[in-house]
Amino acid sequence: MKRTFFLAICFILVTISVSVAFVACEGRQDDNAPAFAMISHSRHHLAAGEYQAARDTILAMRSRYPAAVQARAAGLLLLDSIELAAARDSLGTATEPDRERLSLKCRFFERKLQEDLKKKILRQ
Repeated sequence: MKRTFFLAICFILVTISVSVAFVACEGRQDDNAPAFAMISHSRHHLAAGEYQAARDTILAMRSRYPAAVQARAAGLLLLDSIELAAARDSLGTATEPDRERLSLKCRFFERKLQEDLKKKILRQ
């Protein structure tokens, strides 16, 4: 009798756990829409030259919507674009010792963006 009761309780707990997991996964599929809205805000910051605000928006999106896989991938590309734009802006006013570092940073992010875009095109 005790064993049957124990098995019934285990069955109920497993059923509840599976149901909760399905509901949690279902709700997260919609995370891409608000995450892409945050990416749009980040692009506006980038266009205005507000690089730190653009970075912060992407980082907030990544932590707020961890299941928004498509938006997170787009966010990584945008984050690289932000770094490249910030380095290019700084390059114009940099002193000689910093110019070499910023020039290397620009070349790194240019090549990284090119490779990431090639990979993205190949996946589609």
